[in-house]
Amino acid sequence: MSLVQPSHPQTLASAVADSLVVAADPQAPESSIFYWERGRPYTQAVVDAVRDVDDAEVRRLAEALLADTRNPQAYAALHRALTALAAAPPSDTVAALFAHGWRAESNCRLGSHLGALYGTRPVRRWASFEELRALPPGPPPGDPARAQILVVVPFRDRTPDRTRLRNLLACLASLRDQSAPRDEYRVLVVEADTEPRSQQVIEPYADDYLWVHKDGLFNKSWAVNVGVVNAPCDPEVVCILDADVLADRDFVARNARRFNRPGTMGHLSYRDMWCLDAESTAHAIEQRLAQGSAQVDPDRLRAFVLRRPPGCCVWVRRSAFLRIDGMDERFEGWGGEDNDFSYRMDTNSAFDSYDDPLLHMYHPSSALLRADGELINAHIPALTWRAETPIGDPKRFVDGDAPASYTGEVRLATQVMTGITE
Repeated sequence: MSLVQPSHPQTLASAVADSLVVAADPQAPESSIFYWERGRPYTQAVVDAVRDVDDAEVRRLAEALLADTRNPQAYAALHRALTALAAAPPSDTVAALFAHGWRAESNCRLGSHLGALYGTRPVRRWASFEELRALPPGPPPGDPARAQILVVVPFRDRTPDRTRLRNLLACLASLRDQSAPRDEYRVLVVEADTEPRSQQVIEPYADDYLWVHKDGLFNKSWAVNVGVVNAPCDPEVVCILDADVLADRDFVARNARRFNRPGTMGHLSYRDMWCLDAESTAHAIEQRLAQGSAQVDPDRLRAFVLRRPPGCCVWVRRSAFLRIDGMDERFEGWGGEDNDFSYRMDTNSAFDSYDDPLLHMYHPSSALLRADGELINAHIPALTWRAETPIGDPKRFVDGDAPASYTGEVRLATQVMTGITE
């Protein structure tokens, strides 16, 4: 028995089945092209191993799942067969299959979740932000002077179907439906664009709205800094929240209580982020907001699971945020700014992590890759941010000035060709 490889049959079966889904599903690289490409040699090895295994039924069921990764019945049938195979004395090919499965599970930062009830009933689709605008905005905020918590949501959406605006409205609606006292927290949206494109839509659902002029690539770091520095309140704690997060009802209260622990300066609220597909996003929005559920049933969801991503939901004391000059405003476009901020927080503060559920609503990938396959900001050395001027200047980009950033050829993650080796 190995001390570093599990022997539980279901664990080994999941490692193989999940790796097959990650290898074959076209949405997997869209969830995180960076994680997917680095895990691809390991997941492809599982595909090759399952096609060589000396069990015809397992081979047949594996091909069925590779052909239809969205089918819970296909997944369950293969999982049962693999569990039985792992419980019996293994042949050489079976031993190799599970070894490759566990190696992929241990080296790939992209996992899979396919709920047993996914797709078993019709979902009322919230296809556009117009439908979400019909929801009541929820209880208004209290006196800004009383707010001890500031939730900053950086935002831009120029997509034709306004998918990210739909997500933002769902995020804001979930933040209005919280168990925490309403006057204890405020939600500020910072729209960084050439015009206040979504102001009229956002303002009824955000406690505070701030538009700042920014052309070219989106700069999340600067938008967050603008929000923290220019908020109408003086909070003790700041939550930096992605606009695509659908929060459960105890989200604010649960994370706020964690600052009662002595010595705590900040934390990540999650270990794994669930990137929902479009259908699961529609179901999650319906259950959480239209039906008023406190949380969403995971058995009805399909997601790709990003392991330990560093920035979708970060909670920090404002003093700790300011002590490290906030987020690095040199980062342009999506990629690397969250890692850098988390590294600096961890180096300079008592920085914890928890294992809460985190649901990321679907939108087409906006990650940018350089021509060499690295993320767009890979040239910026980590842990080197030292602000030479006050952070969060709302007028920083009014005259078109930009931080030193990568200026070469880039491509969207969705432009990457995917597929498994036949």
